[in-house]
Amino acid sequence: MIDAVQDGPGAAPSRKPGLVSMGHAQRFWLRNKRRLAETRGIMDRRRFKALRQRFYETLWQEAAACVGATTKAGPSGLTEIRRGDSVTFVRHADLMLDSEITIRLMANKALSYGWLAAKGYRVTPHVAFTLKSIDRADAFLATQNGPVVVKPADGTGGGRGITTGITSRSAMEAAARNAAGFHSDLLIETQLTGSSFRLLYFEGAFLDAVRRDSPQLTGDGKSTVRQLIEAETADRLEGRPIRALSPLVIDQECRNTLKSQGLTPAYTPHAGETLRIKLAVNENGARQNRIVRHDIHSDIIDAGARIVGELGVRFAGLDVTASDLSLPLSQTDAIFNEVNVNPGIHHHYLVANPEQSASVAPTILERMFESGAGTLRL
Repeated sequence: MIDAVQDGPGAAPSRKPGLVSMGHAQRFWLRNKRRLAETRGIMDRRRFKALRQRFYETLWQEAAACVGATTKAGPSGLTEIRRGDSVTFVRHADLMLDSEITIRLMANKALSYGWLAAKGYRVTPHVAFTLKSIDRADAFLATQNGPVVVKPADGTGGGRGITTGITSRSAMEAAARNAAGFHSDLLIETQLTGSSFRLLYFEGAFLDAVRRDSPQLTGDGKSTVRQLIEAETADRLEGRPIRALSPLVIDQECRNTLKSQGLTPAYTPHAGETLRIKLAVNENGARQNRIVRHDIHSDIIDAGARIVGELGVRFAGLDVTASDLSLPLSQTDAIFNEVNVNPGIHHHYLVANPEQSASVAPTILERMFESGAGTLRL
């Protein structure tokens, strides 16, 4: 029950001469427990590298067979895919299409926000800052009527370094220090409501769309949230079929999400009680992903194609937050968040409704071999 400990006025003093007070000891214990949990999270992510490699090797083998191509191990951990004298190399979702400079530019969230806003698209209200200019973030926080998000502004993906549910200066500073461990340039932005969508484009053509919901777990009446998370991570790692390529980690993002529900990792949910574990969607599993390709309005699809085309991204995953994407752009609250280069293809396979699959990987390979884009003649 350490996570539920609170110190406050009226607590009975329990200190003895020469001893640290119980409150200080508990806080010290809690800080170290959290550091241990974060270290465990790092180790868990490393353990998932082999699972990710196995998933993508199988995906490309099956995709190659669908288009009459063959695969074999290539140099530097790459997979070679050959059809006739046309050859391409892949690594996970990385294709031979976009340049390293394009990838670096799109990874700079503040820069891409500015470009999207300049083109007249709605973007998340935000402010760029560093630890040295954290007063800028504090001033932004003071203007908000609800929680905010702090994240690295550059150089990361997969939700690393993101903390949501921030409502106080102290929480913002802690989140900033965490994010700065990934990159010195930071962003603070309004926490959006609505669903998170990923729209996938290849050479400007729309391929698929997935709604990505927040990670959730359901109680069994016996296990704490912490134990449920540990069991979920173990099941993801060992279970078949594969349903997630990352662990579910207890970090500040997790604690803030639970706190917003009046809970801690020590809480024991009732049997059948479903809890949101994180607001950020990056560590969700197949049960929280749904293919919604046929529900996206053509106006939204066309806007996304213009964005990725104007920014010169050939293989792109466009992240959009909205309550509904079945309406024209002018009638929605859609906000364009990020343009991901070489986006994770697994998001379109590890879903709750696989019968709706767009067969993304074979489609990509067929178009590459037909057009010669991203291929070599060997």
